[in-house]
Amino acid sequence: MGLISNNIKASQLKPGDHIYSYRRAHTYSHHGIYVGENRVIHFTRTKIETSKKLSIIRRIYPRKPCEECNYNLSTDKGVVKTCLNCFLKKHRLFRFKYNVSMACCLVKKSGSCSTSSPFTPEKVIQRATEMFERTGKLGFGDYHPIENNCESFVFYCTTSSRKSMQGNSFKALVEAVYQTTTDGEHDSIKAIGVSIVKKFFKNKAQMINDDQREKGEITDQEEEEEEE
Repeated sequence: MGLISNNIKASQLKPGDHIYSYRRAHTYSHHGIYVGENRVIHFTRTKIETSKKLSIIRRIYPRKPCEECNYNLSTDKGVVKTCLNCFLKKHRLFRFKYNVSMACCLVKKSGSCSTSSPFTPEKVIQRATEMFERTGKLGFGDYHPIENNCESFVFYCTTSSRKSMQGNSFKALVEAVYQTTTDGEHDSIKAIGVSIVKKFFKNKAQMINDDQREKGEITDQEEEEEEE
């Protein structure tokens, strides 16, 4: 699909692929590692707050586990291993792209690509499996929608760096709005809108540059460890 979409079919999947699927009208994407045999390892919320009424209903009518992978949304939290259908939840499948240009990262939707280089598929699967098999499956810490989410987990498996392009994009937008509304230099809604867009892309570009610099530091560190 080129620049517009990374949409793929399930038959195109390869073990070690970084995949994602959009939720809630494309407002965010859920990420995971495809490990083969129709299974995906992904990071889910570690704490799910529900109303008292819903809690009572769940106790009376508990969710049934998936017949294919035995995944239970009510009880399985943190790093989980599910079938592809449980991961997708009837949404479309996308494959994340690595080693793209900075220009591509700027124009494409956050959470769909990165300038970073991933580990080999074998190493990615190994790292994801090790996280899944840890006691309690909560070894990745508490889930946070911005700082420690499903994308952070996948990036840890593919690059050893915990980061979220979606989280970074959200922070870039918040910072752009704050910068524009506090500088007092704009006297119309149009001028404010233009300023926010410009500052957003400037902040996003800076975050991509920081990501590239961090990638270089991680590569140097790994080379030093191999030499030792």
